[in-house]
Amino acid sequence: MTRLLFLIALSTLPGTALALDSTDGGSCRNGAFPAEQSDFALATVSGDTRLYLLGDLDGCPAKGEPACRQRSYVVRGDTLITGRTLGGYRCGFFPNNVGGSAGWVDVRRLQPLPARAAPTLRDWAGQWHDGDNTLEMVVQDGQLVITGAAFWPSAKPTAQRPYGPNLGQIDAVARPVGAVLDAIDKDDASCTLQARWLGDYLIVTDNSECGGMNVRFNGVYRRDTGRR
Repeated sequence: MTRLLFLIALSTLPGTALALDSTDGGSCRNGAFPAEQSDFALATVSGDTRLYLLGDLDGCPAKGEPACRQRSYVVRGDTLITGRTLGGYRCGFFPNNVGGSAGWVDVRRLQPLPARAAPTLRDWAGQWHDGDNTLEMVVQDGQLVITGAAFWPSAKPTAQRPYGPNLGQIDAVARPVGAVLDAIDKDDASCTLQARWLGDYLIVTDNSECGGMNVRFNGVYRRDTGRR
């Protein structure tokens, strides 16, 4: 009861409500995007100026630009994967050739794209990648045979880790429900993975039980064109 009264009193102070909103569940960043977002959709950017991706620390995005501006930005016509909203902002992820960048963006600059019809099994099938991590899906007997490999920190040994990366894998058979696929490794039931289909992208999360230390399948996967 004391804590509730304290929060009510605090929220009445000038400027406090925005600060609370921006720090309570306000995470919007690259590594956390698949696991901490929801309501995934696609939107295009409008307007004639750069739209900077805003950070999520130190009272951001409530402080707005330029206080919260990150180096990454998008321009008119670019496509963002969007997540949840926070006040007048929406969490957006911009896929690019080196993975992508996430940050809060002004919802007034976004034009939502029409939702796609529920995917068929063939729409899921193919090879997908997020950096070095890969997922392959093959249609077989009305289901998807899923094989995947994940690495931390990457698939390539470095001078700091000359004996190679930590490894993860999944080998499963599953059938999606609409645009959501839940898979359980057939040899290790403690390893589970969920993928959300979004056209040429898969939003993937796992339960941290599919590999060695720090290995995660979490990410925004892009289809490898020409390999379906």
